[in-house]
Amino acid sequence: MQLRPYRILPLLALAACVAAPPAIAGQQDCVRLPVVLWGDGRHDDTAALNSWLRGRDAIWAGTGEAVGATIGGRSFRLSSAIYVQAGTGRVLRDFRMEWPEHGEVVTGGTIAAGSDPDAEPLQSAVTITGGDPGEGVPYDTPDYEPEHANREASCAVS
Repeated sequence: MQLRPYRILPLLALAACVAAPPAIAGQQDCVRLPVVLWGDGRHDDTAALNSWLRGRDAIWAGTGEAVGATIGGRSFRLSSAIYVQAGTGRVLRDFRMEWPEHGEVVTGGTIAAGSDPDAEPLQSAVTITGGDPGEGVPYDTPDYEPEHANREASCAVS
C-alpha cells in the first residue's frame, strides 16, 4: 500500500506533538557542560585552555580525569590568543603552546595566576619565539563575563 502525500503530513504532525511535549513556562533545564582539554599538541585547545585559565573546572579528554589547578608537562595547539586571568590560582609548568598558523611558540617555565585578582600573573623562565612585540606582558582588561552569568551552566535556546 502506498501512502499519498496528503496522508503523510498529518502523521508527521501527530508524531511531532507526541515526541515533543509542551514546554512548561518559566522552567528551563540547564546542563553544566564540561571544559575538555587535550594537552596533546594535536587538538586545538584554545577555548578550553582560556576557560580553565579563567577558573573553570576541566577534564582531560583522554582520561576524563579532573585537570586540577596546575598543569605540567603538556603541549597545547592553539589558534588564537590565550589570556591568563589573575586571581584564579591556575598554574602552568613545563609547557609548550604553539600557534602553527602564526609560527609562534611559547615554552616554559612557569605561568602562575596567583590568588589575588588585583595582582599581575607571574611568569618565570618563559620563552616566546615568533611572537609579536609586547606579548606576554600583563595588562588590565574589562571583566570577561556579564555580571549575572552562570559560569557553570549552558542552556538551550530556541
